[in-house]
Amino acid sequence: CTFATTPSQLSSPYLAPEEVLDIARAGAAAGCKEALFTLGDAPERRYAVAQDWLAERGFAHTIDYVRHCAELVLSETGLLPHVNAGVLTEDDYLMLRPVAASAGLMLESTSLRLMEKGGAHYGSPDKAPAVRLASLEAAGRARLPMTSGILIGIGETALERIESLLAL
Repeated sequence: CTFATTPSQLSSPYLAPEEVLDIARAGAAAGCKEALFTLGDAPERRYAVAQDWLAERGFAHTIDYVRHCAELVLSETGLLPHVNAGVLTEDDYLMLRPVAASAGLMLESTSLRLMEKGGAHYGSPDKAPAVRLASLEAAGRARLPMTSGILIGIGETALERIESLLAL
């Protein structure tokens, strides 16, 4: 994530619509059928450079800009947008539904232990199992097809893997 490394040094924290379309057109020309939109959880909440960039272009939130770009890609290339934009609300998923064929959010793990100091998800409130499960449930209520999964090798036990899969 470029935000996590040098946000103040970025010339632009997001791709411009023209850049998004250039990538999508290249994908369509190569025979792709889907366009993956992937990003972290609401970078504008943490980084002023992202918030300022969005505001200058008339967007309140990253997901509003993602929706705009997904609509451009769908209408101009025919590629089907698949949006992996972190934890979203039911309203976010409803907003995406007309322009996104699907979305995704990794559950990662239901282990609360991994949220403790020294754990893989320490200091990452959007990784809380209840938060991620609520977002997946919101997508279901919005009737937006989802992909999900768990992460292996982040310090989880075999039992925690099973519990996470059962939660999905």
